[in-house]
Amino acid sequence: MSSSTPQDITVDPFYERDLQQMAEAENYLAWQFALIRPYVGGRVLEVGARIGTFTRRLALIADHVTALEPNRYCFERLQRETGALANVTRRELTVEVFHAGEARSQRFDTIVCMNVLEHIRDDAAVLREFRGMIAPGGRLVLLIPAMPMAFGEIDRRLGHFRRYTRSGARDLLARTGWRSVAQRYFNVVGLLGWLWNTRVWVRHAQSDSQIRVFDRMIVPVMSRVERIAPMPVGQSLLAVGSPAAP
Repeated sequence: MSSSTPQDITVDPFYERDLQQMAEAENYLAWQFALIRPYVGGRVLEVGARIGTFTRRLALIADHVTALEPNRYCFERLQRETGALANVTRRELTVEVFHAGEARSQRFDTIVCMNVLEHIRDDAAVLREFRGMIAPGGRLVLLIPAMPMAFGEIDRRLGHFRRYTRSGARDLLARTGWRSVAQRYFNVVGLLGWLWNTRVWVRHAQSDSQIRVFDRMIVPVMSRVERIAPMPVGQSLLAVGSPAAP
């Protein structure tokens, strides 16, 4: 594999290790979920459920969650973590396969992608598929990595094809049948840390100690600061869309 080619996350143990690292960052996960919660409800399609970290939270506020996850390791964890939840249906499928089959008879009130779109080579094609699966008045909720200048080896090893800007995400939504409802960057401190890792240290993996310090000491403060004063840049971008008029 070329160092410039993203890794296939359906078979990559590095990706699995990163998921486990981030699953321990409870404050950060709660912060992310608090950002998307106002836009989520009804029948939810979660694309890329991974190990069920957000699936459990979605199940608390949704009527029903259909969780898609193609990675075998992640799907097995997803089953264990959410097997007791009566309002969760799990499918070991990519969204493309789901769209070609089961989705033809279903419509969802919310489609949620938490750090997933960057793993898909043709993101525009998938957003057009989502457009055909959304109910009238529904919402598309995207949490995606931001700032292309921060793209580095960790992104490639995680299977990322790209990072996004706010204007780029807005244009992408418009081109694929969506109207932009809300957009905001968040986690400016995380962006600085990511740039340090990719541009200064040239690290190939995230550090357990960095994640612990970030989660326990920085997130509780930054989440409050950014709630009051939205940042002009950030490590991640929240982009919310609704179906555009034909």
